[in-house]
Amino acid sequence: MKRFAILVVLAVLAASIPAPAALCEEKSPAYSFKFSGYFKGDVVYDQARANSGDYALFLLNQPKNAVTSMTARETRLGFDFSWKENEWQTDARLEFDFYGLGVTAATLNSQENKGTTMLRHAYAQVTRGHWSLLAGQTSDIISPLVPKSVNYTVLWDQGNIGYRRPQLRVTGWVNASDKVKVTAALGATRTLGGDLDGDKIDDGADAVLPTAQGRLGIAAKLGEKKTLEVGFSGHYGREQYVLNFSTQYVKSWSANVDLRAVIGDRFELLAEGFTGQDLGTYFGGVGQTVNPLNHEIASMGAWGQISFKPIERVWINLGYGWDDPKDEDFEIPATATTDVSFLDFNSDVFGSIFCNVTSTVTAMIEVSGLKTEYILKHFVGGEIVGTDINRNEVRVQFAIKAAIK
Repeated sequence: MKRFAILVVLAVLAASIPAPAALCEEKSPAYSFKFSGYFKGDVVYDQARANSGDYALFLLNQPKNAVTSMTARETRLGFDFSWKENEWQTDARLEFDFYGLGVTAATLNSQENKGTTMLRHAYAQVTRGHWSLLAGQTSDIISPLVPKSVNYTVLWDQGNIGYRRPQLRVTGWVNASDKVKVTAALGATRTLGGDLDGDKIDDGADAVLPTAQGRLGIAAKLGEKKTLEVGFSGHYGREQYVLNFSTQYVKSWSANVDLRAVIGDRFELLAEGFTGQDLGTYFGGVGQTVNPLNHEIASMGAWGQISFKPIERVWINLGYGWDDPKDEDFEIPATATTDVSFLDFNSDVFGSIFCNVTSTVTAMIEVSGLKTEYILKHFVGGEIVGTDINRNEVRVQFAIKAAIK
C-alpha cells in the first residue's frame, strides 16, 4: 500500500512539471480586434463639369453644363488590431474604399456601379514608452489636418496638401509640463513620381533615395476643454530621369504650418498653409508637377475652417481654401505650335451642416462655390502671350453616412 501511495505521489509530481519545450514557449498575446469605417451614399449637383464628378478637385475648362451624380463609392471599411507584449504595444490597421479606378469617362458612362477597392491604409505600429515605429502605408507626416468636408477630396488641390504613401516613420514625444506636449516625427516615404523620360520606370523609384518627411508639433491645454495645437512640417525628395543621355533631377519640397484650436464642446478652428514645388502627388499646385520643359512648378496655398455646434447633434462648418501656382513657372518650349494650358488658380468656399440622426447615422449637406482659373500660353511674333479663362460653379452635395462604431 505504501508503494502504491508513493507511485501516486510521484505520478502527480511528474504531471505537474512542465516539459522542456513548454518552459521555452512564449505565451501568445491577447489580441483585440474591431471593425471601423462607414457606409455613405452621396447625391451631387454640379452647375458645371468638375474633375471628377463624384468629387470635385477643380473645374474643367468647358462651358457650363449642369450634371447630377449619385454614388456609394466612398463607403469605407477598416480592420483594426492591437495587442501588447510586455512593454511593447502593437497596433495594425487595414482600410480600403471603392475608388480604385478613380473616376474616368469609362466609369462615368458604364462602370459607376462597379466600384473597385482602393487600398488606403495598411500598416503596423509598435510603441514603447515615448517612442513609436510605423511601417506600411498611411497618411503623410506633413499637413496632418483634414477639414470636415462632405466632398470626398477634403480640399485637395484647393489648399490642403498631403495624401497617403508607403513609409517608415519614427515618432517621439515628451511632456514639457503637465499642460504641454511636444511631438516630433521623421519618416522615409516612397517618392511617387512620373515617367518624364518614358523608360517605364517611375522617376521617383529611379532616384533611389526615398523622400524625407518631418513634423514638429506642440499641443497645449489652455484651460478646461480648451486646447491649442501648432505644427511645422516639411518634405524633400527628388525624381530622376534621362534627357539627351544626361541624368536630370526634379526636386520636390514643401514647408507647412498647421493649427487646431478647440474651445469647449462647441467650437473648433482648423487651418493649414503650404509653400513648395513639384507638389502634384501631394495634391498641391492644382495637381501640376512640372511644365513642358520639365521645370518644377512652385505653388502656395492655405485653407481654414470654423466648426461650431449651435444645438446638440448639429454641427455647422464654414471654410475656404485656395491653391495658387507660380505664374513664372508656366514656361513652354519655343517649338510649341499650339496653346499650352495651365491651371493658374483654384479655390473653394463652402458651408455644410452635419446632423446626427442617431449615434451612428449622420445626414449632411454642403454648398460650395468653386473657382478655377486657366491660362493658355502660346507664341505670337516670337513672344509668349497668355490668355486667361475663368470657370466657376455652385456645387450642392447631400449625403447620409452610417458609421461603424
